[in-house]
Amino acid sequence: MNGQQTVFTSLYDPYVFQALNTLIGKPITVQTTKNPVQGMLKSVAPDHFVVEINQTPFFIRTQEVVWISPA
Repeated sequence: MNGQQTVFTSLYDPYVFQALNTLIGKPITVQTTKNPVQGMLKSVAPDHFVVEINQTPFFIRTQEVVWISPA
């Protein structure tokens, strides 16, 4: 190797992460920077979460979220 090291940095909002964890298994509406999304919240990670719509999982980056509401 040439001595260079790759570093990955991801922004993490602990308040959004904590709030989303309380909604797992419930229907939610998410406004992203592109489109609104409505579905069942299936899982949450620090940098993304999964919303299932018609049995299809959608992985949404937390950085793209404008607001979230229980449906």
